[in-house]
Amino acid sequence: MVNRFIILLAAVIFCVSVARDVCIKEEKPETYTVNFVKNLQKRLEKSCRTLENSEFLLALSTGKRDFSQKFRNALSVTGTMHLVAISAFHTGVMILIFGVFFKTLLFFAPLRHHIKNIILFLLKTAASLYYFLITGASIPTLRSLAFVLLLDCFIISGGYPHSVFIFFLSLAAVSLFIPGSTLSLSFFMSALCVATVIRIWRFLPRSSIISIICVSVSVNYVLLAVSGGLTGTFSVFSPFVNFFVIPTVALSVPFVTLAQFLIPFSEILASGALKIADFMISPASFLIMFFAGPAERTAVPVVSVPLFVKVVFVSSFFAALYFDKKIKYLAIFINVLSALLFFFPVSAQEELKRSAAFDGKVFCIRENFSSGRLFFDGYSRNPSFNGYFYSQIERFSAECGITEVLSLHFPEAVPESEKNRLRKKIRFKNAKFYSRE
Repeated sequence: MVNRFIILLAAVIFCVSVARDVCIKEEKPETYTVNFVKNLQKRLEKSCRTLENSEFLLALSTGKRDFSQKFRNALSVTGTMHLVAISAFHTGVMILIFGVFFKTLLFFAPLRHHIKNIILFLLKTAASLYYFLITGASIPTLRSLAFVLLLDCFIISGGYPHSVFIFFLSLAAVSLFIPGSTLSLSFFMSALCVATVIRIWRFLPRSSIISIICVSVSVNYVLLAVSGGLTGTFSVFSPFVNFFVIPTVALSVPFVTLAQFLIPFSEILASGALKIADFMISPASFLIMFFAGPAERTAVPVVSVPLFVKVVFVSSFFAALYFDKKIKYLAIFINVLSALLFFFPVSAQEELKRSAAFDGKVFCIRENFSSGRLFFDGYSRNPSFNGYFYSQIERFSAECGITEVLSLHFPEAVPESEKNRLRKKIRFKNAKFYSRE
């Protein structure tokens, strides 16, 4: 009864925090910077820059996503962007490593058991604060650490609460104390993923292979609510790629963590740990780049639906996970109907829309349900056909509600190589190209 009351209170706090953030219209949550930590991040960055997989390791060690357009696109189309975003997976490894380390140190200490537990909790808290700062002070990192530390706090007091209970508390705590956090897309993505994994994990078979695939499929599906705004596609290839990539990244994370905690004492030792991590993560980098092409060609186009559809989709998804009997079946039915709207817009009425992504120089006309045309009318010459262009045109098509592009209209003739590259995407496979020349 007490747990239900606290969950309800946490839900109220979260809703009030959302209303507060919407009213004050804070675009970005406050970031925390400490000069000492900045210096350590620069030293880690210096060590990472000399390594083969510098982009990957820089993101894991400092939270800085300084990716080339090619690597960013590969992460997006393969559904592996979560591996370079510091969240529950990475913080869990850090807490586990230091939990074992601190327990070993305290094992021979002539102290009572409960005193050791309190000291262990304080040491974990200090390590978590440092980890939060060194990895860029991101909201998902703070939420993950709050989850783990709250769980530890309850265990010390003699209880072992349900993981869902702790999850709600961590959401409420982060949203309350950090203004703007509830408007952070990464915060919601992290929350959706964790809530999904918490529920399905105990139902998964013991097979590691099947577990990885099931988790990847479930997470990829629930993130359909944000896929339209981020990439404009739904990656059907993601579970397959994650099956190969997650284990290799998991092996490298402990060495990255070791480097993060060694850097204040020895840059040489930290560099050595990063070199080991670089070697361990090389197969993951290779696989992500190797599968980027097939993933891009098989990515299913989605559209950006109204907010209420996203709310219905997410709510019905979790209702199906967490409720039983009649509510579960009703939730599944509603969820399937709402999911279809991401792939097929319900309106067949012609619609014209301009794009903010291309500085208003592009507009679309939607017709015949999910088909439409794109017009680059504000350019004196064609835009640059680079990685940015290809990712933005997918996003803009999703915003327009177009899953099949019938034609693209440019100021100048488009090279055949660029036409062929664009037609590799499912959304543009039958597109015709026109120019004013």
